[in-house]
Amino acid sequence: MNADAYLAPYVRSFFEDHLVCRRNVASNTIQSYRDAIKLFLGYVAASLKKPTMQVLVTDVTEAVVLGFLADLERRRGNSIQTRNHRLTSLRRLYEYISRQEPWLLDHCRRIATISLKRGAAPPQVQYLTKEEIGAVFGAVDRQAPRGQRDYALLLFMYNTGARVQEAADTRVSWLSLQAPCKTEVLGKGRKWRTCPIWPSTAQALKQLLQSRGVLDPDDHVFLNRFGRPISRSGIEDILGKYIALAARTAEGLKNKNVTPHTIRHTTAMHLLQSGVEVNVIRSWLGHASIATTNHYIEIDLEMKAQALKTCEVTGDPGVGKRWRSSPEILTWLDSL
Repeated sequence: MNADAYLAPYVRSFFEDHLVCRRNVASNTIQSYRDAIKLFLGYVAASLKKPTMQVLVTDVTEAVVLGFLADLERRRGNSIQTRNHRLTSLRRLYEYISRQEPWLLDHCRRIATISLKRGAAPPQVQYLTKEEIGAVFGAVDRQAPRGQRDYALLLFMYNTGARVQEAADTRVSWLSLQAPCKTEVLGKGRKWRTCPIWPSTAQALKQLLQSRGVLDPDDHVFLNRFGRPISRSGIEDILGKYIALAARTAEGLKNKNVTPHTIRHTTAMHLLQSGVEVNVIRSWLGHASIATTNHYIEIDLEMKAQALKTCEVTGDPGVGKRWRSSPEILTWLDSL
C-alpha cells in the first residue's frame, strides 16, 4: 500500500494503457478525456496551491470535484451537458484507479458515483429538407476535378449518414462498388458497420477513384488539395462553401447553421420519413442506443402533429362545412 499515491502516474496509464491499448478508443474520444482532465488538474493544482505532479489521488474529494463543476458553469460558462461530459471523464478515471488500487476503492467510489446534473437541454436536431439538400448538390461544379471530389464526398455523407471523422477516415478497401454496392464504416468505439450505397453514390466514387489512377487499398478515399487525407475542418469548409452557394436559391438555408453533423441528421430524418424501420436506421447510423434514434421519431411526430393542427378549419359554427383533424389520431400521437 502506497500512502502517497500520486495522481499523475494513474492519469498517464489511464490514457496509454486503458484507453489506447485495452479499449482502443477513437482519437476524438481520447481528446475529449484529455481536455476534461487537463482542465481538472489545472483547477485542482490552483485550489490546493501545489504543483500538478504533487497532487495525490486522495486530494481529489467530492468537494473538490463539485467545486470544479461549479467553476465550469460559473466562470467558463459551460452548459449542463458539457459539465456532465467533464464529470463523466473524471468518473471513468477514478473507476480505473479503483481497479488498479483496491485500497483506494472506497475513496474512488465516492468520486465515481457523483451524480450527473439534471436539466441538460437535449441538443437541437437541425436537418435539411430534400429541396435544400438537392440545392447543395446542385451548387457543386461536377466538371471540375475538385468539384468531382466534393460531390462524391457530400453524396457519400448523405447516403451513409457518416460522422465527419468517419467520412475522413474512409479507405479505398472499405468500398464495394459492384452490385450490391456498400461500404464499411469505422465508427465510435472502433465498431464497424455496413451501409448500402446508392448507384449514384457508387458512380461518383468510381469516377473519383479512377481519376487518381492506381490506388493502394489502404489509401484514403477523400484527399485535400495537397494529396493528403482530408481533415474534419477541411470537410467543414467544403460544406460551408456549398451551403453559401445553395442559399442563393434555397431561402431556408440562409437561416440555418449547417455543419457536417447536420447532414447526418438529414439522413436520419429522410430515412424515417421514407418509412425505413427505426432499428434499420439505428444500424445504418451506428447508434449505440435505440434511444438516440428514437429522438428523430419524436421530432417527426411533433411535425406531424403540427401539420394536423394546421389542417383544422376554424370559423363560426354552422357557417360552411369544415374539416376537423381526428381527435383519435391526435390522442394516438400524444400517447407515443
